Amino acid sequence: MPAAVRQDIADDPTVGGGNALETAMRVSPDVHAPYLFAERFVLDARGVPRDQLSLTELTDLVGAWSSWYAGRGVGPRDRVGVHFRDGANNLIHYLALSRLGAIAVLINGELDPAIVAAYLRQTTPAGLQTDDVRLERLAGVLQPEVDSFWVSSIDSTVPPQDGPVPPVFRHAASDPVLICHTSGTTGTPKPVIWAHAQMMEGIRAHLTRFRDHRESLILSALPQSHGSAIGYALLAMLSGVPLALMSDRSGRAVAAAAARYRATIVVGFAVTLAELALQEDGAGGLDQVERWVSVGDASHQAHIARLVGQGRHWVGAKAVRGSIFVDGFGTSELGWGGVLGAITIPGVATPHRCLGVPQSFAEVVVLRPDGTLAETNEVGLLGVKGLTVTPGYWNDSDKTYRSLLNGYWTTGDLVYRDKADRFYHVDRAVDAIQTAGGTVYSILTEEILLAHLPEIEDCVVVAAGESGEVCAIALVHLRDGFSTDGMLTRVNEVLDGLGRARLADVRAADARTVPVGVTGKVLKRKLRREYAATAAQETAK
Repeated sequence: MPAAVRQDIADDPTVGGGNALETAMRVSPDVHAPYLFAERFVLDARGVPRDQLSLTELTDLVGAWSSWYAGRGVGPRDRVGVHFRDGANNLIHYLALSRLGAIAVLINGELDPAIVAAYLRQTTPAGLQTDDVRLERLAGVLQPEVDSFWVSSIDSTVPPQDGPVPPVFRHAASDPVLICHTSGTTGTPKPVIWAHAQMMEGIRAHLTRFRDHRESLILSALPQSHGSAIGYALLAMLSGVPLALMSDRSGRAVAAAAARYRATIVVGFAVTLAELALQEDGAGGLDQVERWVSVGDASHQAHIARLVGQGRHWVGAKAVRGSIFVDGFGTSELGWGGVLGAITIPGVATPHRCLGVPQSFAEVVVLRPDGTLAETNEVGLLGVKGLTVTPGYWNDSDKTYRSLLNGYWTTGDLVYRDKADRFYHVDRAVDAIQTAGGTVYSILTEEILLAHLPEIEDCVVVAAGESGEVCAIALVHLRDGFSTDGMLTRVNEVLDGLGRARLADVRAADARTVPVGVTGKVLKRKLRREYAATAAQETAK
């Protein structure tokens, strides 16, 4: 998309999350060029399986599904649950519903059925669009006498092919267009509201400075039911850059897809990028990548360093080995694009857990529990104000207002700020471990271990023991040929040298046994329960 056109889009206050596709159709220089590549086939408006769609074909498909939804009586402000196996259908049905002024309630396809049912009851949808596999999983938890919404499966439903397409709904800035849930790593997933203008603010800021060329392609390895994935799809269509959507987010699958699509930009959560980084050297598939983008939780520097050593960048017309890593820290509640950003280039390492500086659209501070501003280098709660911040949680004003402190949205993250206005992430508040020797910040400690003990490929620091006798232990995934013999002593020597609290134990762990949520994040609350019980049993012996 020409730079002048992108600037016009960014300057247009009417463009938002509810009309991005229509905007792209209006301004794109080639609406018939391939835009969307899908790892899993989707059925087009004629019922033909397709693995790629142009903007025109996508618009036709979206229009057909909009007509189908309208025929079911769906209209403005109605919610509809969207619960599929991860893939392009999440985007398609989001666009179809927003065209009507309805609100897509995107639900991760691997979420526990009982949680899905509870989540639907909280968001009170008019209906649920799913597939046969998930419909079978939900059979035992949906209650017809309680759940009054209709249920349909795309595996047995065909949208009208040549019927009238409903007109595009005219959204106001504050109209909700999407509800997506949080990861649930610290508890039950929460339904986060994304509004028409709010959803566009982060995209607007990135649109004019988005660096791409004629061969650019974005490979999205995000969970496609997540708001960040929808945001990247809208950025891609408004900037004219083709987009490939992954369903399998494993490092192996993403590397293979990067080679197949010749991806220049790879976007994912930290867990996927870590798997890419830990592949055997020479695994291939990443030669064309110029930029890695981490969304949500910050990535570990040990993994970032391995990725920026791969891929390519340009010196004039010559491609040179080495790429750029963009770490965009944020949460669903803070909107699209991350409110803090750090960029790493080959040969230059940022300090431990550095999140970078605030984006232009966000006011970011560190707060004490009473809402006053923390001093420089004082650990406190991350607080954010700005146009990207969510209006709140659907049907839960209590959680909404409890998330606000002195007018700032608090995410539950513990951070500090240095004199250069750079922010550093040390932990989630619920994961910080109060030991007799001081506070162990689990995420910061993981970063330190990965940086100073190269035999550790990945690790998790978690609380063990019961109330009053809590300690911190590390579960480490080691490179082949190494053991934990003597490792605790070396770990604590490093921590002592950095003025950090000590660990009580280091234990080898298979990465496959560490519990993770549907987005791949480690579920430390489960590990705390597991190791509290283990410690209690060991004490009783």
